[in-house]
Amino acid sequence: MKKLTFWGRDEKDERLLVECMLGLKTATCTPKVWCSSSEDVGEVGDEIQVFTKLGQLACKILITEVYDIKFGDIKGEIGEKIARGENSTLDEYIKDHIFSWEKDLLNDGIILDENTLIVVEHFKLIESYIDYNSLGHKVKVF
Repeated sequence: MKKLTFWGRDEKDERLLVECMLGLKTATCTPKVWCSSSEDVGEVGDEIQVFTKLGQLACKILITEVYDIKFGDIKGEIGEKIARGENSTLDEYIKDHIFSWEKDLLNDGIILDENTLIVVEHFKLIESYIDYNSLGHKVKVF
């Protein structure tokens, strides 16, 4: 079974995991260049174990949709769908992902721009194994 740990601003930031466990976060995405094998991208029907940053199994999700999109094409109806899945507004989604990807991509010699290909995975929560309250994060709902 595939495994996943959500990104965070630091090693204690479990906000995205909490949003997932609350059913608010129903999508995740990553630059395609960081997906080096089929293990890095889910397929529709895949069940994925999601772990805390400390390595504790937190929940299991089911991939419901997967597609590639250029970063510059994340706008309009499809952009709103992705942003909603990320429990965000479209403007915040764009700003947050520039913040979380730009520096690391540049370290890899890649410039994040409108042509950067992104892999988007939509999912639904299947099962939780821990109490999300134990992760200590408050979330906002969009």
